Amino acid sequence: MSQPDAKATPSVAGASAEASAFRDVIRHLASGVTIITSSSKSGEPVGMTATAVCSVSAMPPMLLVSLTTSSHTAQGVMETGAFAVHLLPHSGRKHAEQFASRNLHFQGVKYELTPDKQIPVLTDVLGWFLCQVEQSLPVADHVIFVGRVLQCELKDKSPDPLLYFDRSYRKLAPGAEPGAENLEPWGSQDVGLPGFGW
Repeated sequence: MSQPDAKATPSVAGASAEASAFRDVIRHLASGVTIITSSSKSGEPVGMTATAVCSVSAMPPMLLVSLTTSSHTAQGVMETGAFAVHLLPHSGRKHAEQFASRNLHFQGVKYELTPDKQIPVLTDVLGWFLCQVEQSLPVADHVIFVGRVLQCELKDKSPDPLLYFDRSYRKLAPGAEPGAENLEPWGSQDVGLPGFGW
């Protein structure tokens, strides 16, 4: 039985990885591109492009988002206690760039306001989730919001999502590969991701 190479074995003790090394590795985690929206205390719509979005559970349906603490969007979520997550189609690249810039995010963008919290819900998207904040957790220079999904809608029945990988936008290849059924958290045997498995 071979012994692990001490020089090659990662250690959990000690200082953090270098930020440049972390960025170089994490950019190879493929993710969907989303837009998070909320509203400020004054009623002004706020929003930003984000890839740090994750399903937490299906019963009840919950999502988490990680936002820069100093951003207007994070401040709006803190003030209203609500946010919307929008899944972008590949054709929505211009919206991703617009909400990632410092320009007027909502200029020329179609949206509707929820009647209660006045959260902007974008209309030209693949799908959306409207969430009420259940928990928030400050971590380093970000804040993680866990939201209960109050409403959601799939707008495009033949979705072509906008993806991000290795500092570039990407597109899904045609066709699907079988075998990912167990990654659904609501699978019949309760195995897969997120939050399930052995």
